[in-house]
Amino acid sequence: MQIRTNDGDEMADVIRQSLLEHYAKERGLEATDAEIREYVAKTRELAQRDRAQRETQRGQILETLKSDSLAASDRERLESELDTLDEMRRLDLESDQSGQDDPEEEAAREAVAKAFIEQWKVNQALYRQYGGRVIYQQGGAEPLDAYRAFLENAQANGDFEIFEKRFEPVFWKYYTTDSLHSFYPESGDAKDKAIDTPWWFRDGP
Repeated sequence: MQIRTNDGDEMADVIRQSLLEHYAKERGLEATDAEIREYVAKTRELAQRDRAQRETQRGQILETLKSDSLAASDRERLESELDTLDEMRRLDLESDQSGQDDPEEEAAREAVAKAFIEQWKVNQALYRQYGGRVIYQQGGAEPLDAYRAFLENAQANGDFEIFEKRFEPVFWKYYTTDSLHSFYPESGDAKDKAIDTPWWFRDGP
């Protein structure tokens, strides 16, 4: 494959994605139908739990706003929070009306599930192979040092080559700049648990 671009970030994304797709396929890390169903069910459960918590919070705010002794600044803050909760409530109702049995929506949910599951499997496999530090990411714990080691080995093996040398720093910046990341503690087993347990099976944040 040849990548022709003036954008170093685009180059980096294509290289990483291609290598990781090959890594996943080579090791049989594809999401199974059972895993996809499990993910969809769990995320629905989490969404319902979040909705119930928001309804409780909304009720508490409405009750607090009935007070005549509430300071103006507190009333303004609570009314703003209430507006946000009302908007989220409206979106929830729209989602309910669209129907969970819609084939297109179901296919979209399954595609998202597949992507998250396979990303988690790759992260877990890389961490078990290379170890190293783990960072917090929205999509779950990410084995930063393992990714770097994997890519360094791939480059050394000739799996990819960056001909435009000014793009080399762009490619490696994410893995070599600690200030871009928040790390799991090295002591204890927090990072191991984070890698082994995907976010959709955790009770906490």
